Amino acid sequence: MVDLNFDDAVWEDMPVFYFINYINLIHDNFLKENFKDIAPRDFTYLSNIYFHKDISQKELADLLYVSESNVTQIIKRLEKKGFVKREIAKNDNGKKILSLTDKGESAFNSLLNLVVNFESQLFKDYSTEDKEKFREMMLHYCKNAAEY
Repeated sequence: MVDLNFDDAVWEDMPVFYFINYINLIHDNFLKENFKDIAPRDFTYLSNIYFHKDISQKELADLLYVSESNVTQIIKRLEKKGFVKREIAKNDNGKKILSLTDKGESAFNSLLNLVVNFESQLFKDYSTEDKEKFREMMLHYCKNAAEY
C-alpha cells in the first residue's frame, strides 16, 4: 500500500474537498468489503428514500444532483434485488413514489450500523463537543456548496 504521508507539508495547501473526497473513497471501500449485496452509492439512495417518505424519482434526482435516468437505472436494480418498490402516486399518474421494502429497511439499518461504526472510528480521538462542531461545520459546508 502506498504511504500517503499525511504529515508531509504538501497537505497544508490542499482544499478541504480533497480530504472529503478521500474519506469518501475510503468509506466506499469499507462498504464494499463489509456489505456485498449493495454498491456503496446505494447507501445514499436507500438513506434518502428512508428519510424522505413519499419521495418521487424526480425529487430524488434533484436531491442527489443526478439525472432522472440515473435514478431510474439504480432504482430498477434495487427493485430487482427487492430493496425498493415504486408505486404510482394516487393523485398524479406520472409520478412514481419510492419506498423501501422490508428487505430494504433491514439492509438500510445494517448499512447504517456499519456507517455509524466506521464513523465512530474516525472520531475516536475527539470529544463530543469536537464531533458536534465538526457536524455543524459540515452541514454549513454542504449548504454553502448547494448554494454555489
